[in-house]
Amino acid sequence: MFFKISFILLILIKIIYSSTLTDIEKLANAKKLIEKINLEAKGWKAKLHERFAKMDDKHLKLLGENLTKRNTNEENNNNNNNNRRKRQATCTDNVAFDARTAFPSCADIIGSIQDQSSCGDCWAVSVASAFTDRYCIENEKVGNPPASDDPTARFSAIDLASCTPNTSGCGGGDPYRAWLWTKQTGVVTGTDNTWATGCEPYPFPPHADANYTVPSCSSSCTTNWNTNFSTDKRFSVWTGFLQGPGNNAAMQNEIRANGSVVAAFDRTPSAIYKGGHAVRVIGWGTQTCSDGTSTDYWLAANQWNTDWGLQGYFKIVRGTDECGFETKEISFGTPNIN
Repeated sequence: MFFKISFILLILIKIIYSSTLTDIEKLANAKKLIEKINLEAKGWKAKLHERFAKMDDKHLKLLGENLTKRNTNEENNNNNNNNRRKRQATCTDNVAFDARTAFPSCADIIGSIQDQSSCGDCWAVSVASAFTDRYCIENEKVGNPPASDDPTARFSAIDLASCTPNTSGCGGGDPYRAWLWTKQTGVVTGTDNTWATGCEPYPFPPHADANYTVPSCSSSCTTNWNTNFSTDKRFSVWTGFLQGPGNNAAMQNEIRANGSVVAAFDRTPSAIYKGGHAVRVIGWGTQTCSDGTSTDYWLAANQWNTDWGLQGYFKIVRGTDECGFETKEISFGTPNIN
């Protein structure tokens, strides 16, 4: 199952050891678990992410909320050698749609993977990233796409995280509320922490293990940005969301026409993960394996940097509402480019 590549692996690693273990012990345990999982894997291979393997429990807000203990017997299902050999089938990836290739002038912008750092503001980072993608795409449609190195075409996650009403900053929030905020009040420019430019760049460094809180909502740009705060803002002219079953075709049509959408989702069917996360969805495809099986998937961009998952991306099963991915909340908006 594609989702297990990193989300479930990361959570299982956290269950196996307590925060009292040393980093060396944590990594050793994680490596043993990865070896075990890869004996059972089909169509994917687990890998070690030291950043997450070393995390203490207090930093789990990076994921969302809480963990529910899993019955270890469930992890130790008796699989015979024939099943294990079958699971080592070779697989081919058939990409049906990828926004990076569908909107080539915006490929670099859409392909930018963020790092939300040690702050649970995935809801704001994913919306700011999707707004940025869609701003570029709307401009591409009229023959005027921004350059990938233009900071005036990158929009601020921390502006949304700090200012969106009825949200909790690093403690979580609703992506659609952030989209509504871009329509009602707008969002200013702001790049990631590494680039560190724009009206309100992201304040938290990548790969950090501090316990961050968002700053107060600001009404002024940083001192090294010469554009007035109100002039810097861009707005959504329209926002929308999909909830409940039966919206997969609408979700695909929206991505195909206008670019990335934001998916909010929560737990695995086995209830290992309890809490919420939000990511950009940029495409879909089908993986076909030599044992005759195939799996439809969504292609999503996470915001845990490029050393996570598939260089920052992951695939999650499409058509079965895996983890509530298709029904909890799919949100989007149309930026005003005038």
